[in-house]
Amino acid sequence: MIAALRYETVRITTIRSTAVSLVLAVVVGAGLGYLISEPFVTEFDASGNPIGEPVVDWYGAFGTPLALTAVFAAVIASQSIGQEYRFGLIRLTLTAFPQRGRILVAKVLVVVVAACVVALASYAGSWIALVLRGYALPDGAVAPDSTYLVRGVAYVALVAVSGFALAGITRQTAVGIAIPIVSGLIVEQILAVVLADRAQWLVRILPWSTGARWSQSPPDAGLDGALVPSLYSGWQALAVLGAWVVALLAVQAALFLRRDA
Repeated sequence: MIAALRYETVRITTIRSTAVSLVLAVVVGAGLGYLISEPFVTEFDASGNPIGEPVVDWYGAFGTPLALTAVFAAVIASQSIGQEYRFGLIRLTLTAFPQRGRILVAKVLVVVVAACVVALASYAGSWIALVLRGYALPDGAVAPDSTYLVRGVAYVALVAVSGFALAGITRQTAVGIAIPIVSGLIVEQILAVVLADRAQWLVRILPWSTGARWSQSPPDAGLDGALVPSLYSGWQALAVLGAWVVALLAVQAALFLRRDA
């Protein structure tokens, strides 16, 4: 296993797109983080003049860029296996490591680590933006909860692994990149509108649009004190996406172990 992990680590770190994705993660994190951290006033007097100290969405500067950061991580993950099929390198990999299960586990582990690094690179860019704004520390900013930043890293990792699994199933790098984007931003949004009154349970378990709600808090109680039915958020949203990722990995593993390279 150690040799397989070393092999996959060397391979993924020598792909040019990995370095490009890391740079983009920092740039996007810094750019969006700078925009999000623009101070704003929430209180006004009777004449409409702002009063009180400006507020900065300190944690939002870290969380908002992750929507694009996840795409960069999916690119790395999809290419880590899709390019092998495209250029026939998978045969060389399986010749060096004939135990397919072991090399597949090594690939997944390396993809997870790479995705976490990309997420942390985005966080670094966001922190640089906050430093430029003069807000290196929260200074009273209240975190949505204690695991907010951890959930962000988990979200990026899950999107990356989903792209990896899709690319492995279809043997197409583009599929692993495109499906999480197109499905999460377009297809699932349309389904949510169409099925809102017909199959709310299905809307609640759509994969990528549900996972994208990782940053949201659970719903508040309604006016009558009852919990308002809503879509999953926070760790529950990540659990839904995680279940889909496990299912995709199971399909990929079955195909990877049985079909010809």
